[in-house]
Amino acid sequence: MTRYQIEAPVRSFSGESAGVQFSKGTGYVTDATKPGRAALEYFRRHGYGVAPADEDTVEERVQALVAGAQSTAPYDPAEHSVEDVLTYLAGVEHDEATRVLDAEMSAKKPRVGITSKRDEILAATAPAAPAGDDTKGPKA
Repeated sequence: MTRYQIEAPVRSFSGESAGVQFSKGTGYVTDATKPGRAALEYFRRHGYGVAPADEDTVEERVQALVAGAQSTAPYDPAEHSVEDVLTYLAGVEHDEATRVLDAEMSAKKPRVGITSKRDEILAATAPAAPAGDDTKGPKA
């Protein structure tokens, strides 16, 4: 069982979201129950900061990601746990997410916990259409 600290996108939020109580933008949840695991997935999909509560702070994890991005070696999902890869993918742009997911898919034993979320991750990292973009074509 791991306890997670959740950071809401709106730092002043106090209330309940996905069954988790927040105070000043921070809440806690464990992965010991099915509702807890569902809440964690919800938070990851919706841009909340998710980090193990008894490990680094959110700021320290962000600094580590930045430092890792500045290293010469590309992020290798095979060197990380499923949870760490999903956390990493939640903070990268579309091209990097595609590269990491392709690397996972080409592994000798791709992990279903990552590969099953491919479409969801790529949709979340897809570049937004420019404002005023009319995808329906010209008006008559």
